[in-house]
Amino acid sequence: MPIVTVSSKGQIVIPAEIRKAHSIKRGDRFELRVSEGKLVLVPLDEKPFVRLYGAFKGGTSLVRALEEEHAREIEKEG
Repeated sequence: MPIVTVSSKGQIVIPAEIRKAHSIKRGDRFELRVSEGKLVLVPLDEKPFVRLYGAFKGGTSLVRALEEEHAREIEKEG
C-alpha cells in the first residue's frame, strides 16, 4: 500500500499508479470526508450534464457548450 507524506503546505501527492488506476487528472476536485475516523477523498461530479448526453436532440453540441462554459468558470475561479 503506497504511503504519502504531508508537505509543509498541507499537501499530499497521490501516487501515479493510483492516479492512473482511478483516472485522476490535474485539476480534478475532491470532497474530503471523515468516515469512521478515516480520511476519504470523494471525487466531485464536476460534469453532471454528461449523464444527459443524448437525452435531447443535438445533445452533442449541448454537452460541448456546457463543458466549455464550465471550463471558463473554473478558469475564473483560479
